[in-house]
This record gives sequence, C-alpha cells and structure tokens, in this order.
Amino acid sequence: MNTSIKTPASPPRFRVILVDDEPAARVHLTNRLKSHPELEIVGEAEDVTSANDLVQALKPDMIFLDIQMPKKNGFALLPKLENLIPKPAVVFVTAYDEYAIKAFEANALDYLTKPVSPARLAKTILRLSKSPIPETGVPHPVAKTEERLAEEDLVLLRDKSLFMMVKVREITAIEAHGDYTRILLNEGNNLMMKQTLSRWESQLPTGLFIKVSRSLLLNTQSVSKIVKKNLLTWELHLQGATEPIQLSNLERKRLRAAL
Repeated sequence: MNTSIKTPASPPRFRVILVDDEPAARVHLTNRLKSHPELEIVGEAEDVTSANDLVQALKPDMIFLDIQMPKKNGFALLPKLENLIPKPAVVFVTAYDEYAIKAFEANALDYLTKPVSPARLAKTILRLSKSPIPETGVPHPVAKTEERLAEEDLVLLRDKSLFMMVKVREITAIEAHGDYTRILLNEGNNLMMKQTLSRWESQLPTGLFIKVSRSLLLNTQSVSKIVKKNLLTWELHLQGATEPIQLSNLERKRLRAAL
C-alpha cells in the first residue's frame, strides 16, 4: 500500500482584522483574502469604536481599514494604535479616486480602492510581506515614494489625534520647526506635523511651491500681497491667513522672481 506524508501547512504569517461599515464589502474582501493563506482573518468590525475594542483584545498584525464610515472615519482609529507594541500595519480600503493614490504612498500607508481587485491585493500583500520586519515583529508599511504630488492630489495631514485629507493646492505655506513643520491652509487653519521641510520640498510640485528660505515653502498661488514694513522687512499676506509672514529683502526678491 502506497503511503505519503503530508507536509503540515505553514501557519498564517499575519493576523488580520477587517474594518468596514458595509457587510457586503467585508464579505468581498474576505473572499479576496482566501487566496492568501499567509493571512488569517481574526476579527471584523463595522465602526471605529468596535474596531478599537478588537485591536486591543486581539493585537492583530494588519488592519484593512475603510475610510468613509458613519460617525467617525477610518483616520480616527490611527491615534489609538500609537501605543500598541507591536503596532499593526494599516492598509486603507477607500472609494477615493486616483488622486488619493500618491497621497497614501507619500505618507507610508498602503491603500486599496473599491472594489478590490485580486491583482492589486496581491501586490499589496507582497509589498508588505517583503518589508523589513523590526523587533516589534510587524512589517514596516510601504516605503515612501519619491514621486511628486500634483496640485489636485490629496495629502494626508496629521497633528497628534487630528487627521485630515486636503488637496495640495489648499496648502498655502509650510514653515520649518526642527523635525516638525507648521502647515498653513487656505481656510486660515494650521497644524504641526512631524515631517521635515526637506521632505515636503521633495514631494510638492515645483511649479506651485517655492522655497524662499531654509525654513519656508510658499504656495505662489496663495500670495495676496507683499507690504514693506521697514528697510529690512516685508510682510507677506496669504489668502485666508490671519497673520502675515515676515520676509527679509532677499526672501522677498526670491518670491517676486517666482511670481
């Protein structure tokens, strides 16, 4: 009698939870993930509150996170992950159009657009699986891209527990504060974000933004007026800003040359 020895199946490498308010969307993604035995779905949630409960209880390796959900969007879950060790990798599942793609990549978060295609899902899992695994045991998210954003691209901004998506052209200026930058928006709002000015300079469109000094990037389309304050200083007024920015004579000359 012929006998054969079966090799035990490899255990799943990543424990996963799905977060989406639409049951049909969770079923769709579950079916897609069946082709990837390295992933094990250990839980599902329909909102941020229940998702946080699951995360705290199950400590998953990865989270497939919908963005547009009632009450709180998917971004509201991210601050709750900060103190987790190990911290789960996050893959956004979004209905946003193509303009969101580079925004997520530039912020080191992968994304899937609905409906999720098998090929795109396979690419995401491959990229995450091949990412270096630190001592925490969780793969790093997708590596940052060097491709520049365009004016209509969406970018993910973060200030502590605040997350927002804005179009690149809605950023009026970026000021350096060490490893942080102060982001000024065209509605008069501003926030502090842990990202260097040089990083922003490598991402933003050169035709729209100009670096007028070592500590200031300006959106040239947001300039309202430049007023001379004294022999050495000028006041730069930006659309929607409540306070002017102080410029030196040299900085003013650089800006005027770009306008």
